[in-house]
Amino acid sequence: MTHLKVALQLFTLRDYDKGDFAEKLKKVREAGYDGVEFAGYDDIPAEEMKAILDRLQLTSMGSHIRIEELLNNLDEVIAYNQTIGSSYIVIPYYEMTSEEHVQTLIGIVKEIAPKIKAAGMDLLYHNHYHEFINDFGDKPILETLKEATTEDELNFEIDMFWTTHAGRKPVEVMEQFGSRCKTVHLKDMVSREGKEMTELGTGILDLSGILAKAQASNYKWVVVEQDRMTIDGYVSIKQSLDHVRTLLLN
Repeated sequence: MTHLKVALQLFTLRDYDKGDFAEKLKKVREAGYDGVEFAGYDDIPAEEMKAILDRLQLTSMGSHIRIEELLNNLDEVIAYNQTIGSSYIVIPYYEMTSEEHVQTLIGIVKEIAPKIKAAGMDLLYHNHYHEFINDFGDKPILETLKEATTEDELNFEIDMFWTTHAGRKPVEVMEQFGSRCKTVHLKDMVSREGKEMTELGTGILDLSGILAKAQASNYKWVVVEQDRMTIDGYVSIKQSLDHVRTLLLN
């Protein structure tokens, strides 16, 4: 039996059950997810959110937090995530169009990481496409971030969609980042060249290989995310999860 747990990145359902966050979480649990990755809390206090999660038997695996929040309200971010039981605080995006931008991010990481680590959580960086290219340096930005930081400072949540779109093989990237890759975003795609997302198992992503590598590497979590859907969101998240569960049983 697999030890791997599956969370949903709640950005997937940002347009659903607005104003009733508890109902949204209830439907996520009913779809069969073990946990969630937050992208906002709908102004719900931490103790109340924890009570909702406990009632539904859902785990907070982590939170995507904008860089401005990490810089300006780090203590509050840490306290909230400690209360709800998060393992990871994730930088979801950072624009890097110059070497100065990259060095600025590295400086931010070194500033905030010690507090996050001391609080019992890991700081992760979630990639998009641009971190695999670099018009101003001799190596991909993501590799620079890895080499300029330690495992105590920064680890990674590798997005499989953007990795594939960049022409990289997901399992090879997981191997390259080794223990620095703590989890992955599972997000399927219609074709490598385009940006059309689709439910897991209906696209070209090597999900079997990715999940096998995640299990072999003792990941605790994988995360389902789909930014854009053409079917009902709740149908979509269940279809994706059912496919993941089937692969994990084989």
